[in-house]
Amino acid sequence: MSTLAAPRSNRAERLLIPATFITNLGNGIQLTAASYLVFTEANTMLAVSWLMIAVTIPQVALSLFFGKLADRFDRRTLAMISDLSSAAAAIALPVWLALGGDPSTVSYVASFVLSISAALFFPASNALIKERIPESRLAQFNGNAEIAIQAGTLASAALGGWVIVWVGTTSLFYFNAITFLLSAALLFFMGRRPAGTGTSAPEAAAKAAAAVAASGTRPPLARLALLYIIGNIVIIVGNSIMLVLVIDGFKSNAGYLGIVDALFGIGALFAAWAFKKISSRATVLKTALIGYLAFAVLLSMESLHLYAMMAVIPFAAIAFCVARISARTALMSAAPEEKTGFVFGATNAFGLAAGTAAVVLISLLVDSTNVKNGFYALSVLVVVIASLTVLSLRKHDREVAAAEAAAKAAESIAPAAAATEVTEPAAAGTEARETVPAKV
Repeated sequence: MSTLAAPRSNRAERLLIPATFITNLGNGIQLTAASYLVFTEANTMLAVSWLMIAVTIPQVALSLFFGKLADRFDRRTLAMISDLSSAAAAIALPVWLALGGDPSTVSYVASFVLSISAALFFPASNALIKERIPESRLAQFNGNAEIAIQAGTLASAALGGWVIVWVGTTSLFYFNAITFLLSAALLFFMGRRPAGTGTSAPEAAAKAAAAVAASGTRPPLARLALLYIIGNIVIIVGNSIMLVLVIDGFKSNAGYLGIVDALFGIGALFAAWAFKKISSRATVLKTALIGYLAFAVLLSMESLHLYAMMAVIPFAAIAFCVARISARTALMSAAPEEKTGFVFGATNAFGLAAGTAAVVLISLLVDSTNVKNGFYALSVLVVVIASLTVLSLRKHDREVAAAEAAAKAAESIAPAAAATEVTEPAAAGTEARETVPAKV
């Protein structure tokens, strides 16, 4: 995994970055408004949990299928279809409420449909990035994309609550529909893929097969995906145990959760900037490992005291997001263009499933002991998975380098051997000697 130099951004990148910000802003506000609507109607935490399940299940079940779809059809078109479907679902929610529909039912249905749309958008958009962004620009693009993601998430957290207070939830749903329409418009103005760029699916497959034959091994996509999946586990588990630690462990009110989220978001913004600087000096694998290890140490420190958490969480965010961007860059660089949709679809599905399994197991640990042990368990899980995965990947890189060196050596020896066979018989007047076997 080499360092990546960055040329100037192209039109696709200049449109994909604001589309990423807008999409995350809308998704964050949608989830906030839907959760608020369900909770005020049912007045139970279980109702909100069912909403989270309705959001997660379609992405686990459909990401693999949609990933394959993204490799067969135009990625830009699929991403636009996803945005337009999401806009329709977002508009349908307040319309249903206006017609007297049950708020809880419509929230579950709309969130379910939006999750199906997100299951299509994730592999299609990542495959589109691989298709349109130059290889040497991926690291810089992923850094900018992380800034857009965190800025959109922060803005949605900051605006969502206040807008509910000022104008109610209905306006938020209309606003969310507008964000999806704006994202679709940006994708439309990106235009079709220029003729003559990239390779066709058969050509790309042939190129990938030639690379495999030359190196003697296949790209370690499963291991690179596992490195990226660590982020899914941290996000799902961390959001759950953070709530318990602040409310139950530190006996504080929910207001501190907002402060903690804001501090994490601020740290993440600096991480995205820092990654763009670091990526020109270190390999993405080394950056990912250092980031995950530093995050694990800081995560353990968060459980000491509320003020200790507030002090270290921006730095934890920096470490985590630098590792997350590095892992995504490594996976996207290694994924064959004709299979990028499937790779990211599978990664999304297994990442959500792994995060769900981890949160159940760590929740059982927390309930039977105390919440601090949940933080320690998550830290150990991050260290073990990241260390073993990166060590395995570095071994793979050494094997590939050795295979390539052997192949080059064989290529250099072959012409010399051929020249020797041609010149030796032509050396007239020299002492006669048998140069070939007597019998053929």
